[in-house]
Amino acid sequence: MKNLKLFSVAMLAMTITLASCSGSDGEQGIQGKPGPQGDSIKGDKGDQGDQGDPGADGISCWDLNGNGVGDITVDANNEDLNLDGVVDALDCQGAPGQNGQDGNANVERWRTLLAGFTGSELIIPLETPPGTVNDYAYFFYLETANGNLFPVPGPIANTVYTSLYIDAASHEVNVLFWNSADNSAFIVPDGLFVYFHVIAVESPILGNKGTQESVLNELKAAGVDTNDYHAVAAYFGLE
Repeated sequence: MKNLKLFSVAMLAMTITLASCSGSDGEQGIQGKPGPQGDSIKGDKGDQGDQGDPGADGISCWDLNGNGVGDITVDANNEDLNLDGVVDALDCQGAPGQNGQDGNANVERWRTLLAGFTGSELIIPLETPPGTVNDYAYFFYLETANGNLFPVPGPIANTVYTSLYIDAASHEVNVLFWNSADNSAFIVPDGLFVYFHVIAVESPILGNKGTQESVLNELKAAGVDTNDYHAVAAYFGLE
């Protein structure tokens, strides 16, 4: 009995000792280093796919009916448009158009107010560049107060006519007025004329003394009346 009591006391002491030795949880340890990266191995490249089917052939520009054959016929189905015996890309070109009317590189016109003019001689400076008299064909017209235009030189009325000359040195045009009956000087009364008009057409060949005749022949061939100021102006695109 005594031995059993001693054993019980010993077990109790051991239990107390074990309980007193159990401490609180410690701090979390340091995280370990990451392991080495695994091998990065690419997979094998796949096989190339099958080639697609070829597209349909386009229609040639000369193949007007789309049958794939160059048709040389004598009817509306003919594809040899240039009539060279071969159907090819040259037949795709359109027919050349008609030539347009030749343009005028340099056509000028101006008018000079004649307010207060009286006398038998009218002197007007030319507005074309000095030293270029022979480079131009000139057309001169006098306008009356009622709007009539008379070519110079030429008749003004049954009793009066004009003549003119161009002074190349001074680059001026001189208009002279004459009585038709006896060729004496005619004195122009103040207010009879209001404007002096000039149309100057530059020649393609500068310095050509035949410029005036060449331009006159061109106008004549075109059916233009050079006595008509408006007809000449319209021909050269001025109106």
